[in-house]
Amino acid sequence: MNYMKKLKQIAALVTIVVIVLLYLTTLVLALMNNSYTQKFFTASLFASIFIPVIIYLMFWIAGVLKKYNPNNEENKS
Repeated sequence: MNYMKKLKQIAALVTIVVIVLLYLTTLVLALMNNSYTQKFFTASLFASIFIPVIIYLMFWIAGVLKKYNPNNEENKS
């Protein structure tokens, strides 16, 4: 298996785990009754949206940069 393909699979798995943990954290914080619950819930909700977008952008930029790599074997044909 190609090194980059294996690296992408690991990164995708880590991303899925992070997103699931963020959703679980948001759910738990929504059910808690504490003086800081609203702040924690807002931060968790923001992270649930922001982190997946950032991860997607990182994958997208890596793909774009891979196309313009002069040492890439796919570009030599």
